[in-house]
Amino acid sequence: MELEKPEIINDKIFRILGCVYYGNPFHTHKGWDPQNEIGNTWRRFEDISKKYRLFLEKIKTGEHYGFEVHIEPGDYKNVKKFHIFVGIEVKNLEFFPLEMFYKQFPKTKYLFFTSRYKGQGVESIFRNWLPKSNYEQSYPYIMQAYSLKRWNNDDIENSLMDWYIPIKEKEDLIK
Repeated sequence: MELEKPEIINDKIFRILGCVYYGNPFHTHKGWDPQNEIGNTWRRFEDISKKYRLFLEKIKTGEHYGFEVHIEPGDYKNVKKFHIFVGIEVKNLEFFPLEMFYKQFPKTKYLFFTSRYKGQGVESIFRNWLPKSNYEQSYPYIMQAYSLKRWNNDDIENSLMDWYIPIKEKEDLIK
């Protein structure tokens, strides 16, 4: 399957409630393995979600089953550790369960596209699409979103995932 043509979403704010991991998520299992720390973070989120199911159903927004955000801190290039944040998109919150974390991401434009599992699409975006476009990444994170309509845990290899990459116009073009 070819990479779906990316579209630009203007001025979106994501509010995600979920669980977080910091470190090298691949230190025990490399790549796309459900036994690595990313898989463990998803399992922890799913277990907590069962406990608060009714509350989460009231505050959830959007069609996606869940989001996985990879956030690179300032020292990422030296330490190779980053934040993995998994959760659901929610409305503004005044309260949330103590076991969960809430993060509001900055209002920005997003490059949105859908691709098959294993990230081939995001590699193509960073290697081909972004360098040839009038855009660059605006913040050091990427979001993967899973829709129940396109994701199937029993057929992961053929499942589709949505990507959101925060972007801005290239600064040298603005001046």
